[in-house]
Amino acid sequence: MSIALLTEGLSDQWFLVPLIDRQVAALEPESAPGFDFGGTAPGSRFTVAPRDQVVEEVASLLEHMDIVLIHHDHNERNKVESVRARLGDAADRLVGIVPVRETEAWMLADAAALPTATTEASVRNLIRSPRDVEKVPDPKKALAEAFGPRHRPEYDFDRLGQQVSLTALRQVPAYARWVGDLRTAMERLRFL
Repeated sequence: MSIALLTEGLSDQWFLVPLIDRQVAALEPESAPGFDFGGTAPGSRFTVAPRDQVVEEVASLLEHMDIVLIHHDHNERNKVESVRARLGDAADRLVGIVPVRETEAWMLADAAALPTATTEASVRNLIRSPRDVEKVPDPKKALAEAFGPRHRPEYDFDRLGQQVSLTALRQVPAYARWVGDLRTAMERLRFL
C-alpha cells in the first residue's frame, strides 16, 4: 500500500508523517491478507498553494499512490471537498486530515509524550482529557509555552509524531474521524 501526504506546511509534515506511519501500522493487524507499507511519502506542494496546483499535485500523486492524504486546518476545511470534486473517479482515494483548530492541538493530546515533567504538568493543567485539545484557543501558543525557548519544531514535532499515544489521539473527535475515513478508503481498496 502506498500513501502520499500534502500538508499546509513543514511543521504539520514533521508531525504527521511519523504519526500516519504508526496509525497505518496499527490498522494492519485488521487486514486478513496483510499488506506491505513503506511509509508515507510527502508531496512536493503544500496545500496553501493555489487550488489548481493542489488539484494537479493530488491527481499526479494518485497516478502512482493508492491513497493521498490532504491536510488543512479548520479555517480551510472546504479545500478538501473542493479538491475531491475535481478528481472524478479517483476522489474516493483522497482522504482529508482536518483538525478542528490546528495540528498542534493533536500534539497536546498526550502530555506524557512531551519532553519534560514540567512541560507535561503545564499541559495537564491546560487539558484534562485528550478530547479537550480541540477546545484550546491557540494550540501553537500552548505548545510553544510548553516547550519553552529551546523549542526546535523540526525535532520536537517529529518526535511527538513518533511518541504521542494513538489511544489518546483516538479520543480526539477530528482524529477519530480521520482514522475512520482512512479505514474506509483502505477497505474500498481491499487493504482491510
